[in-house]
Amino acid sequence: MTLPYESDDDQAADRYINAALRSRDAEAWRLLASDAHVEQTDRVLRAMLDRIAVARTHRTAERATARVRALDGEISQAEYQRDAAEDATRATKAAHFETLVREHHRLIAPAARKLRGDDVRDELTDLVLALGTAIDAHRAAVLASGAEPSPADRALWARLTTLDVPATADGEGRTSVEELVGRHAAKQDDFGRVLAEIILDTAGDETSVPRAALLTAWKKAVGPMLAAEEKTEFAAKGKGSLATEKLRKTMGHLERKGLVKRSGPQDGQRLDVLDRQGLEELADRAR
Repeated sequence: MTLPYESDDDQAADRYINAALRSRDAEAWRLLASDAHVEQTDRVLRAMLDRIAVARTHRTAERATARVRALDGEISQAEYQRDAAEDATRATKAAHFETLVREHHRLIAPAARKLRGDDVRDELTDLVLALGTAIDAHRAAVLASGAEPSPADRALWARLTTLDVPATADGEGRTSVEELVGRHAAKQDDFGRVLAEIILDTAGDETSVPRAALLTAWKKAVGPMLAAEEKTEFAAKGKGSLATEKLRKTMGHLERKGLVKRSGPQDGQRLDVLDRQGLEELADRAR
């Protein structure tokens, strides 16, 4: 058995996958997950999720408009209630379909990532980023000390601008290691400002705060900062929540700045405030 469309015909694939989602045909999904089609299947499922998100936003806007029209008397309460009930029915069906799509995408995405070499690319990018960050920190320390850089120092620093990094998972094109490090630092600072403000608000006058107490406010604050595609890509790795991963990395970022320190066991971890003024200065930049 083969699939009834070519690997570059996404419209036909969309129709076939739509039917397969409802039929749960095991043989169909075996073929959809085959090396010949898994990248296309992944692409089509992600496009479905994007359309679902757009439709949800559109429905929310329509509900808000209908509510205003009802309050202004442009439509009767009976009409508003009828439309709201119909919308609720559509939303329930859409939510069920979204669950099906996400369930199957979680199974398809890892195979697609493996075939594309995404995991290897991401690991190598992380290694290059860590090395570049260390070189950048070394350069800053030497220059701040007023010491004369050695020829070896200058040769090492030059590699930041001469070495290129291929396109990354977040959609950035080919760039130098120095630009990659700069972008990464800017993103870390953005998240750091958010976390600094949350820590200060949560801790109050205390010098320590439970990590768990930060989670709700953190997820609410960073949710809009995370692209839907980035969340989907991270979910495909099977490593949990992207927001939680960002929190872990941002806590490390603040630790390296000497602002906080993690303490206690993993299941009861706390964040100790080491430099309240530094946190306040960082948080103020977000205002």
